[in-house]
Amino acid sequence: MDNRRFLTNVARQFASLNTRGERIAVRKGFTQEFGDQRYSVLHQMQGRDNHFQGIQRIGNHLLVTGSFPHSKKRADLLVFRLGSRGDDPGPWGSNIVRDNDPAPTDRLISYFEIDPELWHAGALTLSGNTAVVPLEDSGANSAITFVDLSNLEKPARITGNDILRDRKAGVCAVTPLPSGQLLLAVWTDSDKVTDGTVAPFHLDLYLSAMPGVCEGFRLAAHFFPGAANPPHAFHRKFQGLDFIWERGGAAEKLFLIGFENTEAVQPLPFKPGENRAYLFEIALPHEWLDISPCSPADSAIELPQTFARFLDARTFEAGGDWYNMDAAACAYVDSNQHLIIYSVHHFLSPMRGESGGEVNALKAIEFRAADFVDVVERIEDAWVELYEQPGLQGRRLTVLGPLDMPVSNTQKTKVDGKRFERVGSVRFQIPDTRAFVLYLDREWKGVGALVLSGTGVKRSVDIPGTAFSGRFRSCRFQSLSSAASLPGAIIV
Repeated sequence: MDNRRFLTNVARQFASLNTRGERIAVRKGFTQEFGDQRYSVLHQMQGRDNHFQGIQRIGNHLLVTGSFPHSKKRADLLVFRLGSRGDDPGPWGSNIVRDNDPAPTDRLISYFEIDPELWHAGALTLSGNTAVVPLEDSGANSAITFVDLSNLEKPARITGNDILRDRKAGVCAVTPLPSGQLLLAVWTDSDKVTDGTVAPFHLDLYLSAMPGVCEGFRLAAHFFPGAANPPHAFHRKFQGLDFIWERGGAAEKLFLIGFENTEAVQPLPFKPGENRAYLFEIALPHEWLDISPCSPADSAIELPQTFARFLDARTFEAGGDWYNMDAAACAYVDSNQHLIIYSVHHFLSPMRGESGGEVNALKAIEFRAADFVDVVERIEDAWVELYEQPGLQGRRLTVLGPLDMPVSNTQKTKVDGKRFERVGSVRFQIPDTRAFVLYLDREWKGVGALVLSGTGVKRSVDIPGTAFSGRFRSCRFQSLSSAASLPGAIIV
């Protein structure tokens, strides 16, 4: 069965990814699970080797892998339920803008030990309800293991199906092929030095015998991106990889998005590096794209340098201790064919200046494509970005149609830990007959509200120069007809 999710224009959505994301935090559920300061810089050696390394989304859950090499070593899978957000489709937006405190329903629901010896769990991937996780320790070997996620509160390792390797494995990506077979890619850029020579970066490609992950995989090919000067664009220290399919008419294309932080070792406050995503178009062997299952050759083939063609790159704004793409990043395609990126910080850290004091929290960022559809027809797909300054500059408050309750009092609304009460420009996409209204008083009152009228297409407007002062106290979506009839309404 073909269960692939397709985008109609991968390059366009990738190019429109917001470079400033929405903050997501979870701090409930840790107390009963962690008896110490693991997964924080307060643990042994300031958290060295004890950190998060992979992230994926299922419905309204985030799955995060962690590495714990200290006393009672273990590779972990942590499952977080965002009870305040929708299952699918669509982006979630920030869960801390209403009262600056994550809802109690946003919590850690499972702290699962994957392996007690191979303690480094890398960037995982998903195949249906199965997590595919690369595992390493300090040696040269690795294993790809499978975790059953049919019950997210009680993950279970699938035994007897591990792919055992004589080389490292830091990142996995998996996708179904037209035949239903699974293509599994395993990336390593940290193989041990032999005979004074650094092992080349390489992507190992496996094909499954049948559609299921438990039917066995065979190594089918290798890709060695050239390291010469200049190096191949794929020759990078990737910390996450995800396959994305595109369908336009009868044509199908496969893409791969890679994530990294440019800091050589690990981002630090004084050396934050740049968080980047890279888009590649993938040229698979023709026989792999047949609708009939493909049998790999007896020995793995070496793929040409044209296997991965670089298309585009995005650099995201610095995230402080909210995320970095050296820790974890993934690409998610919802059932509305919308591209969304998630990234998490290396460690749990305090939400400073907010309710809850110094209690550690998982911190993550969501980046969404702003050009995922030409015309928005449903209120569930509507979105509004309010910027403090003209020209879409300064802090930003994002409101998403299906998920966000109306803002009744902006004095309680926080962006980057500070109140958000003034707008200098807006960018929005709202269905025809709908509007987003900014009121001068609390509880959606006051004369002279600013009405952002929906046309279905994306629009940007600078607020200065209108009769609206820019300061507002409440806002919400409503019908365009009722918004237009408000006393003194200013319609843009």
